[in-house]
Amino acid sequence: MDIAARPNDPDVEEMARSIYALFPRCMRCGEPIASYEDADVRILSHRVVHRGRCAAEEVAEGRGRL
Repeated sequence: MDIAARPNDPDVEEMARSIYALFPRCMRCGEPIASYEDADVRILSHRVVHRGRCAAEEVAEGRGRL
């Protein structure tokens, strides 16, 4: 099953939190991400970026979706 089809799955949430714990800096701008809630975790590519502008720039470049 596609991960995008499982938005409320606790296993997917745990995986996203683990990725954030490993990569607490934005992979777009390099700045620290203050909390998990401020992060946009891209599970399939193991990328972590700030929600908002950094995430939108990733989408514009074809690296994900909002």
